[in-house]
Amino acid sequence: MAGRILLHICCGPCAIAPIKRLQEAGWTVVGLFYNPNIQPAMEYLRRREGVAAVAGILDVAVRYDAYDPLPHLRRSLADPAGRCPPCWDERLDRAAATARALGCDAFTSSLLYSKYQDHDLLAALGDARAQAHGVPFHYRDFRVHWDEGVALSREWNIYRQPYCGCVLSELDRYAKKLRQPPVGE
Repeated sequence: MAGRILLHICCGPCAIAPIKRLQEAGWTVVGLFYNPNIQPAMEYLRRREGVAAVAGILDVAVRYDAYDPLPHLRRSLADPAGRCPPCWDERLDRAAATARALGCDAFTSSLLYSKYQDHDLLAALGDARAQAHGVPFHYRDFRVHWDEGVALSREWNIYRQPYCGCVLSELDRYAKKLRQPPVGE
């Protein structure tokens, strides 16, 4: 099945392989950059610029939704250990609603490119949002193209982020270093 597909994009590097594979399959890709989970604001801006650069190279129109991290931050701080599923669900819900509003034939997410995400849960959440909004969720495991996306993002000089997005994921990423004394101490 080919037609118009909305791709929720979490960042430029993670969008490269999904866009290329979807285009090769005959889809016309419409991007959505909606990521209220990304903190701080400067990190959000760097990722947004990376998405714009990739979209320009791969000739994809992208919609950039408003940025308001406070609801996400409040929810994440209330349940740090359980923060990821609601975050994924929120973004997939927005993707499904936007796909329906734009008349797309399906929706998917660049989250499916990440080796660090729970694909079974993402597929279940995507299917639930598809039912809720009446737009099919297109599941595809883009992880097999990880090396390609990394190589092209480096070649194209696209900002590569060191953590998932929220401030809690950044703390997780650097937890070991934070427990070590400063160099020279």
